Amino acid sequence: MKKVLKKFALLSLMLTSGFYLSSCGEKDDDVITDPQTQAKMTATASTSTSTLSNARVTVGAFTVSQFTVGTQNVEMKYFAKADLSADISLGNLKSKTILNAGLQKTASAKKSNVIISAGKSQFSLIGEGNTPEGNYTEATFKLYKNTEATANDPMFQKSILITGQINGKLTQFWTESEKVIKAASKTSTGVEVNQNSEVVLVFEMDKLFAGIDFATAKDSNGDGRIEISPISPDGNAAIFSKIESNLETAVSLRRR
Repeated sequence: MKKVLKKFALLSLMLTSGFYLSSCGEKDDDVITDPQTQAKMTATASTSTSTLSNARVTVGAFTVSQFTVGTQNVEMKYFAKADLSADISLGNLKSKTILNAGLQKTASAKKSNVIISAGKSQFSLIGEGNTPEGNYTEATFKLYKNTEATANDPMFQKSILITGQINGKLTQFWTESEKVIKAASKTSTGVEVNQNSEVVLVFEMDKLFAGIDFATAKDSNGDGRIEISPISPDGNAAIFSKIESNLETAVSLRRR
């Protein structure tokens, strides 16, 4: 009986030790070993004819006065600077995912970002902190539906709100979608991050409104306002669906 108990105790010790070592290994995988730098992540809006700052935003018949977008749960992929310096071809490089850097943590907080105000694009800070040096190839984030605002807040129960005018008539687009969006770099080499860089999530308005003829937008209920939304009170469901589907390819990752 004593021998059986000793064997059982030994087996328990081995299993416990194995679990401990496995847990340590998992923690080690989360440790960032690449050199790091301080960096910022911001968001802004642009058109094909504008720069990334202080540009008046008009796409077709839609003149945008305000654009607010909610973001959360940001993740970024990058090629480590050391791997790039080793002169390894991009096709053989393995990208890494940032799990616990300061930039990723702060950028993952729930936040409503105003990227167009008074008709002009602007930069809204999403997060800042330490992050590995390297070339960043993509960032993914989840749209944040603001359920924490008061009922009289324009962003209440919305993840995106765009207001402006179509042919002089007040216009509002909004969605409560919480879909995940991927913002890829414009180049295969990615966005270089070193020495206090700033990476930008750029909402490209031309792509967001691609394939839409805003001249067909209606004010069917006659309240003096064109509404493009999930509830579609004005009969603009087709335009709403097109903008929502365009969202998935309308955001890019750049360096400011």
